Amino acid sequence: MTNSPVGGTPALIVIDAQQGSSDRSDQMHSGSGSVPGGREAILERINEVVSHARAADVPIVWGKELHRPDFADYGAEFESSEPEHGLYGTAAEHLDDRLAVDEDDMEPAEYVIAKRRYNFFHRTDLEHLLATYNVDTVVLVGFMTNICVHYTAHGAHERDYAFRVVEEGTGAPSDERHELGLRCIRYLQPRGVRSLEAVTESFDAYEGNSVVQRVKETGRVYPDTGPVTPGSET
Repeated sequence: MTNSPVGGTPALIVIDAQQGSSDRSDQMHSGSGSVPGGREAILERINEVVSHARAADVPIVWGKELHRPDFADYGAEFESSEPEHGLYGTAAEHLDDRLAVDEDDMEPAEYVIAKRRYNFFHRTDLEHLLATYNVDTVVLVGFMTNICVHYTAHGAHERDYAFRVVEEGTGAPSDERHELGLRCIRYLQPRGVRSLEAVTESFDAYEGNSVVQRVKETGRVYPDTGPVTPGSET
């Protein structure tokens, strides 16, 4: 482990930055954070982190919490205090259109994953991607600080990853919930909450992930694939 604001071999994870109604005032609105300006300002910070991560050849994973419209996969979220959310067939099926990403034409070494639970690691292929890129640290931005960001940080912690939550790049339904989320996250890993400036400067100094560079150059993790023939191991 390292004290670096982005760890040794980082990946950037953007959590649940999905479309929704801009006039919602309920607890899913997630317009409170560590910067003034509401959700718009938080999304601007997320775009800034994404830009530095791309330039640094860091793998990026975009996550969405999505559920079937009949709620067959909703599980214990029926017991939660949240209104219904993240349903296929609604605006939530798409990432916020203010984000610097085109879901129909993804950049190399960037991926979209749908999840069913708060924890991004739960029954998704996230760990397969992280293993491919030899990741030891996940840098987290997105929504909500006190729920999905917190639970994903917890999931990373349980799986022996370091995590770094970008404080200005996360949001919650209220200032109180945002701060409570950050407090719980810091309890798990005291180095786990970092400033936007520290993270972007560290990305700028990062030498880049060699697998990402290969994907950008060739379009594939391994340019040569196919059956292994006798003697090819030498």
